[in-house]
This record gives sequence, C-alpha cells and structure tokens, in this order.
Amino acid sequence: MTARLHDRWFAACGIAFVVLELGGTFLSMASGKTHDLTVGSSTAAISRAIATPVGAGVWAGAYMELLSVGFFLAFAVWLAERLGGGPLGSIVRLAAAATAGGGLVSLAFINVISYRAGHGMGMDVAKTLVTASEAVYVGTWIFTATLLAASGLLALRAGRRAIGWSAVAIVAYTLVLTPISFDGAGQFSQLLYLAWVVVTSIVLGRATRERPAASVAVQHA
Repeated sequence: MTARLHDRWFAACGIAFVVLELGGTFLSMASGKTHDLTVGSSTAAISRAIATPVGAGVWAGAYMELLSVGFFLAFAVWLAERLGGGPLGSIVRLAAAATAGGGLVSLAFINVISYRAGHGMGMDVAKTLVTASEAVYVGTWIFTATLLAASGLLALRAGRRAIGWSAVAIVAYTLVLTPISFDGAGQFSQLLYLAWVVVTSIVLGRATRERPAASVAVQHA
C-alpha cells in the first residue's frame, strides 16, 4: 500500500467516525426518548421516556455509535503519526483512548435505561443513570480538549497553521464554556470538535507527505 493510499484510508476512518457518531445519535433520538435525556430533563420527560420499551431504531443507533469508536481510534493513531508523532503524538493517542473509554461508559448507562424502559424502572434509578451518563460524557470533553491541544501543537510545528489554530480555538471554547453551560453552549464544543475531525481528515488525506531530507540527499548523491 502506498503512503498516499494509506493516508486516504485512515482519513476515511476519521470521516466514518463522525458520520456514524452523529448518524447513530440522531437515529436513536428519532426512534425513542431515552437518548434525549439529560440532567436538565424534567421528571415528566423521564417518566415518558421509560414508560414504554424502545424500538429497533434506538438499538441500531447505539450500534452505530459503538462502531464509531473503532474508526475514531484508528483515526487518532494515524493523526498522531501523520503530524509528526513524538511525545505530543503519545498524548494524542492516550487522550483518544481515554475519550473512547469514557464515551463507551456513557453510552452504556443510556443503553441500560433503554433496555429497562417499559419494564418497571424506578424514577430514582432512571435519574441516577441519566446523571451518571452525562457526568461521564462531559468528563470526556477534557480528554477531547487534550487531544485537540496536542494535535494543534503538532500541526503548528508541522506548519499546518489552519489545523493548529482551529484546534487551539476549540480547546479555548471548551475550557471556557463547559463550566459556564455544560448542558447548553458547552455542548456546541463537541460539534466543533467533530467538524474539525472531518476537515482535518480531508486536508491530511489529500496532502502529499514530505519526503525525508536524508532520502532526498541520497538520491542527489
């Protein structure tokens, strides 16, 4: 496999991650009420969500979200290598692993609610699971900010200013808005992050790799 084809495959993983993540989320939300629940949901909204069993669309959406995790990890490992690797690249990979782990735990809590919906789940249990799911989900934003910060520094070092500064800007937005409005404006930081993944995948997937200086020197000799 050529380096160009290699890059395009892994860039496609980044795009697939975003498509599956958003597609699965919207499908689950359109097919049932359990995936709409947040800490701001009223008792009445939670009661309606757990009153009847969820449909197949909710599980199809959840499965899409699970699949997205594998594509995300593949993208993150490639991103770290593509931008230069080193200690910052290791931070990107570790932050990606932590983000994926937290996302799976958060999704698991919501899936428990979906599974128990219509089967006599108590309100206290439902509220506890909703709170736990959102607490873990919001906690992963720190890891995505870490991933973006390390990726941004790598990109700036590699001369890719648009990728680098946009990542830094999203980090700043996340760190400022999360404590102010984690259930409102803070949520938008994750959409910005997903948009950054798509754009970065396209840019790096189409770009030509620079040839190592040593290789060029040997050829001239």
